[in-house]
Amino acid sequence: MNFGAPNFLYALFLVPISWFLFQRARRLRSERADLFASAHLLRHLSLDSDERRRRRKESYFLIGLLGVIFCLSHPQYGEKRTPVTREGIDIVFVLDTSLSMLAEDMLPNRLEQARREIEGLLSRLKGDRVGIVSFAGTAVPTCPLTIDYGAVRMFLRGVDPYTSSRSGTAIAKAILRATRMLVEGGGASRAIILLTDGEDHEGDVRAAAEKAKEAGARVFAVGLGASEGELIPVSRQEFKRDESGELVVTRRDDETLRELASETGGRHYVLRDQPDALDRILDALSGLEKQEYKARIAIVREEQYAWFLWPATFLIVLEAILSTAGRTRKEAWSGRIE
Repeated sequence: MNFGAPNFLYALFLVPISWFLFQRARRLRSERADLFASAHLLRHLSLDSDERRRRRKESYFLIGLLGVIFCLSHPQYGEKRTPVTREGIDIVFVLDTSLSMLAEDMLPNRLEQARREIEGLLSRLKGDRVGIVSFAGTAVPTCPLTIDYGAVRMFLRGVDPYTSSRSGTAIAKAILRATRMLVEGGGASRAIILLTDGEDHEGDVRAAAEKAKEAGARVFAVGLGASEGELIPVSRQEFKRDESGELVVTRRDDETLRELASETGGRHYVLRDQPDALDRILDALSGLEKQEYKARIAIVREEQYAWFLWPATFLIVLEAILSTAGRTRKEAWSGRIE
C-alpha cells in the first residue's frame, strides 16, 4: 500500500496523546470524587455519568481519529496504466555560448540573461516539446526534444562558454543542427528561438535559413547586448585582448539576425530594447498548429480512502450523539442503600 499524502501520517501521534489525555482526565475525576464522598455513596450520587459509556465514547473517538488520519494520507492500492497525450509544437532554443556572451552590458551578463529568459518562457509552455542546441565555434545538441521541462532547466544551467572546444560564433551550424533535431522529431509545427549577440558569425547563414524554411521551421532571433559595444571580461580585472594586445569590443549584429528571421517567416527582437521579446514570441507560437502525440504512460494508483472515510465518519458522529448519562435519580433511590 502507498500513500499519496504521507505527511499526514505524522498526525498519528495525536492518537496516543488523546488516549493519554483521556486517562489523565479519568484519574482527575476519580481523585476529585474521592475527596467528595466515599465509594459506597458515589454509586448513588454519581447519577449523570456512566464510566463504561464514557470509555466507549473515548474508543469511538480514537478509532474515528485514526480513520480520519489514514483518510487524509490518501491510501492507495492497485494501479492503472493510462496513456497520456499532449498537444503542442516543437521548439528548439539555440543558445550562443561564445565568450562574447560574458559581456556585462546586460546584467549580470548576456548569457545569464538569456538563461533567465528561456526559463521564464519554459514556465509558461504547456505540452510543447523543447530542445536545446548550444553553440560557439561549433554546434552541440545539449538537450533532445522533451516535455520534461525540469530536465531542460538542468541542461540549461550546465551550459557555459568554457564547454565548447572551439571559439567563434557558428550561427549557421547551430541553425542547421536545430533544424535536423526538429525534422527527426517529426512534429507538425516547428520553431527555433535563437538567442545570440550575432557577432563574428561563421558559415553561410542565408543557406542555413533556407534549410530551416524548407523544414517548416520559423526562426525567432533575439539579439543580446548593446550595439555600441562592450568589453569581454576573462577575469575580475582583465578583459579579452586580440593577438596584437588590443582590447576586444563585442557588438550586437542586428543585420544578420534580422535577415535570418525574415527568411524563415519568423521575427527579430532586440532584448535590450524589447524586454517583452519572449512574450511576443510566445504569442506568435500560440497561433501555430498544435500536434497531438503520445507523451508517456501514466501510472495512476487507485485511491482507497473510502474504506477509512465512512467508518471514521460513523464513529465520530456516534461519539458525538452518545450520551454518558447513567441511571436516573429515581432509579438510583428506588433501591436500598446498603
